[in-house]
Amino acid sequence: MRSDLTLLLVTMGAAAAALRTPPLAMRTVAALRTPAPAMMAEWKPADMAAKRQRIPEEVADLLTDFEMDVATTEQLWAALRSCFDSEDEAISAAMRNTGTILPYLNSPTNIYGSFEVLEEMLGTEAARDVCSKNPGILQCNPSTLARENPDSIVSTANTVEKIEGVLGSIPPALRQNLDKVAFVLLALPIAKRLSDCAGATCGL
Repeated sequence: MRSDLTLLLVTMGAAAAALRTPPLAMRTVAALRTPAPAMMAEWKPADMAAKRQRIPEEVADLLTDFEMDVATTEQLWAALRSCFDSEDEAISAAMRNTGTILPYLNSPTNIYGSFEVLEEMLGTEAARDVCSKNPGILQCNPSTLARENPDSIVSTANTVEKIEGVLGSIPPALRQNLDKVAFVLLALPIAKRLSDCAGATCGL
């Protein structure tokens, strides 16, 4: 149960990232030249020394002007690219979850380490398949991921793919505000229950 819950949180993170991604028309390559926010992810000396790789234009277009620093993002891109057979596959993964290459959300050692764990658990091809469906798994702490059940990892990846399939069919305007819609739908039953209780002691 703990394992499924942990992986579900990764799933929700991937969905949230998809909901927050701005429309393509609002993204510019100029973002590469702007300052990044304070780094939130823990970067160790090994992360700072990680190799860099030029970010493809398709990926640069995904990143808004407050989301990235060139050097650290190129290090994350290099790590993500190493997990896939082709650049197109890596680009697709970045498009599905930009959080994997944002320096304040992830680090190169998370990516390299998590993929190594997946390879040991599932083999290289199955590991790549999981990362294609659920790129957010590469934001996990590798030592924590190593304690997860392989079947749960595969199942969660399939769930993420289904969720993103549903999100992809939702009009952009609604998709951008889906988090607010969900809040209202969850809050209304609670508000009604409180009203029905009218100050009396009753369980929600």
